[in-house]
Amino acid sequence: MIAMVLSYHSASAEIFKCIGKDSKTVYQAKPCQTSDKAVQLDIQANEGQESAAKARLQALESEQDAAKVARQEAERRDAMLKNQTESTNALKQSAIAQQQQVEAEQRQAAALERQAQQNNNRVMIVAPPTALPVMPAPVTTQILR
Repeated sequence: MIAMVLSYHSASAEIFKCIGKDSKTVYQAKPCQTSDKAVQLDIQANEGQESAAKARLQALESEQDAAKVARQEAERRDAMLKNQTESTNALKQSAIAQQQQVEAEQRQAAALERQAQQNNNRVMIVAPPTALPVMPAPVTTQILR
């Protein structure tokens, strides 16, 4: 109840319309001091208009919040798509590198096979050197007399 009373009093305020010597109109909360014309305005709050304005404000804030959430969701999707694209590119590069490695190994295997075939055509078997059997020295016997 006290809050309603305080809000009612705060809704109505004194506003002074001051017209200066240079013909400029100024609205202020204090009485005019040095003006040719001073008019006190009594402004009463229209609760119907005020509640409608608050409802419009809340609707606009809700729209803004929804747009912010949608923008954040779009940014999240974009970041996820970017990560997926980068992952896909990395996998492609890895696959290319692996394919190049396989091709290099195949070339190396083919070269080794060619070399083996060439070596098979020129096979020369060399027996390892063997030592001649050592003959025992002739045995001489002397008869003692």
